[in-house]
Amino acid sequence: MKRWIFFITILLMAWTLGSQPLVGQEKTAAKIITDWAAAYQKKVSPEEEGLFGIEIKGEGGGVWTVSIEPGRKVKVRAGEPDKPTFLFTTDLSTLRKIDKGEINALTAAGRAKASDSAPVDIKFMPGVQPSPEVMKKIFHYGFHFFIPGTPEIIYFDEAHSRFVHGGNVVIFYYTTGLRTAWYQVKKGMVINQDESDQVNPFPTLFICTRGEGRAKLGGKTITLKKGMMVYIPAGMSHMFWNENDEPMEGIIIMFGPGA
Repeated sequence: MKRWIFFITILLMAWTLGSQPLVGQEKTAAKIITDWAAAYQKKVSPEEEGLFGIEIKGEGGGVWTVSIEPGRKVKVRAGEPDKPTFLFTTDLSTLRKIDKGEINALTAAGRAKASDSAPVDIKFMPGVQPSPEVMKKIFHYGFHFFIPGTPEIIYFDEAHSRFVHGGNVVIFYYTTGLRTAWYQVKKGMVINQDESDQVNPFPTLFICTRGEGRAKLGGKTITLKKGMMVYIPAGMSHMFWNENDEPMEGIIIMFGPGA
């Protein structure tokens, strides 16, 4: 009898250990992507159709295809898409950070210029161009697919940011005609120091939520303060900087045709 109790105890211990991840064990790329697909299936619209790839470079990597079919069918398979589309490219370390909410995919893809490197990039298959329709899909899946579950939450502070355009940034939401982000400008940082970055063909709102800084707008220098919003028309040059010990923080909203 004691022998049977011993064997049953061992079996229960083995089952318990086998049903839970080991301490320190990290999820594989395939596990993360299939988990995201299962979460996205619960919020996809019934009529939605889509196709894109996810390429994980380096150790533990590979290529996976995500397909969305009408009727809320979201499928994942190993290998490249069999039709021309786009792929999100990254590495396993970044994929795990996105999965844990340490950074969101759009923030990881943020850059001042197309030639800049970033932890997440977009690769276009032959025959596919970054048209407004394609970019709208990239922004859609970059947000909704890479943020599993609902409600979809993004944390914004220095720990969840990247250094882009001269400051710390967390991208909130992009779609055709709308770009939103959080910026932190610490002492010595300068946003849009490069003159080629200072003019946009669409309007911008900067809403200061913390601290104080300076801005040069169309040749005029002003002081920015907490509780203040400034409107920057399309075509107006703009640059921000901070000379104070306390960081200046704010929300950027860019909108209109071309945004």
